[in-house]
Amino acid sequence: METINYQRVKNYFLLFNLCLALSASSLFGQTGSIKGVVTDSLTGQPVAGLSVFIPSTTFGSSTNQKGEYHLDKLNPGDYTLEFRHLSYPVYTRPINITEGKEIVLNMVIAEQSRKLKEFVIRGKVPDRRLGFELLKEYFLGDQHGSSCELKNPEDLAYYYDGDVIKAIAKKPLQIVNKHLGYRITYFLDYFRYAEDKNQDPETSVGAYFGYSGSALFEDLSAGMPLSTLNSKINRASEFKGNLRHFLASLYVNELPANHYELRKAYRGLKDLQNSEKQSLAISKIRLAQMDSLFSWEPVSGKSEYLFYDPTEEFHFNESQVKDGPKTGQMILSTDYLLLVFSDFRRTKDLLDDRISSLRLPAGGITFDKDGNYWAPNGGLSWINLLNTILVKSMLPDDYMPKILMTK
Repeated sequence: METINYQRVKNYFLLFNLCLALSASSLFGQTGSIKGVVTDSLTGQPVAGLSVFIPSTTFGSSTNQKGEYHLDKLNPGDYTLEFRHLSYPVYTRPINITEGKEIVLNMVIAEQSRKLKEFVIRGKVPDRRLGFELLKEYFLGDQHGSSCELKNPEDLAYYYDGDVIKAIAKKPLQIVNKHLGYRITYFLDYFRYAEDKNQDPETSVGAYFGYSGSALFEDLSAGMPLSTLNSKINRASEFKGNLRHFLASLYVNELPANHYELRKAYRGLKDLQNSEKQSLAISKIRLAQMDSLFSWEPVSGKSEYLFYDPTEEFHFNESQVKDGPKTGQMILSTDYLLLVFSDFRRTKDLLDDRISSLRLPAGGITFDKDGNYWAPNGGLSWINLLNTILVKSMLPDDYMPKILMTK
């Protein structure tokens, strides 16, 4: 049995922390910040205890008694700032972070009607344990709670909406992800689970589920050497297949080396015919030869099939990936809806990959070697399909390893 040299591990982390400190000092001045005051529109009084954060990142804060908030050390790029409080609707604002600049964004918000907070529950789930077991499996991704644990399950309510089981949260969910070393505050908007009653194996999607919400991450790895080592190994593995890793790989022209494949996606016969400028008869033949994926759009809560030809790999050309407006930046643009397959299992089967859909806004995006991106026209869509990345495997969008690992 191989033994662990604890002194070597200790020396490794001393060296790692020194390098991290030097790296952080070298980046000082290359980041931006944002601050402001949040007040109530009716009373004019400051709103305390309101969460202000960039969703799916470690950048967040709460307003103090004066309604003040401040977020600093933000990487340059385009983001959405979110404001959350139990007594107020959700507010979002687009922000552009520039190197060395501080944005001042004051907010005046209106308290929501108490009626809006009353949920219409048509039929409660007879067994609360059923709802919680489904949520652990299809939201947390950990049925036993050994590596991803929900700390406040009592703040969840479950009910039937027809044949669909739904869950709502009375308070933000507090989750400890030991697998990746994060504490997560998750503002759950909805969780849904349903089983397709269609008996035809050719068209049935079986059980399907979806959820939507906003997450704020807190890194727990500091000061825990062995846990940190495990979490960093797990983070490096889970990092492959997300948007930041994809863009960083594209920047150095290493999509194949990092096991990515692309396919054009079509929403049906009409979309295929319009995109490929083909006759109806040819489009019908082509569609019949294609594979399909069941997609759930988390924001709208709508589902659809996306069709693709597994034999036709898509490659960006020189007009779609070109030099950006500044040194160290590139521009990515395409009108196609794309499927991004990340072959983390190293097999030839596309359907066991991590699969995401990518739709770029008009005019495309600007991105850099670290996967930061700017979308001046908004509208970038990156949706994880097949729900292969649940909370247990979820990394904050601002996570970036020091070395981009290939192969």
